[in-house]
Amino acid sequence: MYNYRSYLKVLLLILFFLASRPAFAQEMPMPMHQHTATTGKNIFLTMMDSMMVKMDQAPKDKSPGADFLLQMLPHHHGAIMMAQYEIKHGKNAEMVQLAKSILAEQQSEIQQMNLLLKAPANIEMTDTLYQPAMSATMGTMMANLPQQSRLNDTDHAFAAVMLPHHQAAIDMARVVLRFSKDDQVLAFARLLISNEQIEIEQMSAYLKSK
Repeated sequence: MYNYRSYLKVLLLILFFLASRPAFAQEMPMPMHQHTATTGKNIFLTMMDSMMVKMDQAPKDKSPGADFLLQMLPHHHGAIMMAQYEIKHGKNAEMVQLAKSILAEQQSEIQQMNLLLKAPANIEMTDTLYQPAMSATMGTMMANLPQQSRLNDTDHAFAAVMLPHHQAAIDMARVVLRFSKDDQVLAFARLLISNEQIEIEQMSAYLKSK
């Protein structure tokens, strides 16, 4: 009798486990590429959506310079995700090489921004016009994203989505140049504009050739 009851308990546990597996599988989050395949949305547009959520969740600072850096960090992480995908899946040698350059540049700039956030900052008052001006750069970026139907292949989609992404970074840098008095942040913003403008020109030339 004891062996029969033990066997019955084991059998019931096995049946319970097998019955619960479909429900468990439904609760597990899908990888980004699987989610994209299911929804039909382009992977780069999905990455932009994720980036915007993280930017919205970024802490706000009273200083324009620090606020700019805190917003730019997730913005750069978005570029890194897109560059990594292009490097892995892209076919065009020029765009893959550009993605590698963007990856290295954005990683370096993230290190610079983290150091700037740790350094003593200049005490500066936030102008009431600063936040609306900064928010407008994101609105312009989202409005200039290409339509889903135009993103036919990985290389074209990478350039078409990364271009307004980069332009937004330049626009954000120009806003902080207007409102911040932190010399270190201002120097970083000028460098960012210079770096990303070169890449924008390369992406624009590639898109015009298609």
